Amino acid sequence: MDCNQGVKEVTLKVAETHKTEKIVSTGVYSIVRHPQYLGALLANVGISILLSAIYSSLFTPLMVILIYLISRKEEELTKEFGKEYENFKKTVPMLIPRLRALK
Repeated sequence: MDCNQGVKEVTLKVAETHKTEKIVSTGVYSIVRHPQYLGALLANVGISILLSAIYSSLFTPLMVILIYLISRKEEELTKEFGKEYENFKKTVPMLIPRLRALK
């Protein structure tokens, strides 16, 4: 999977306008709904291990909570896309990929 796939899927237009025109459910978005946040969590844990920074890993639970709250706020796309987003939520997990999706 290409590391720039998320940007390719949603395009830079979304980053500039903060509006989305459609639900992207292909590529990395077919595995998790918020791949950027999952990447940030994994990077935090990885850097903590790499640098042997125990104090940094103490912030990981706080980061998990904050990312979860931000992700929940973004789940308000149901208001914009209705049933289509509800179906997307049922089939694609928020942050933790299903093992069968990784096959």
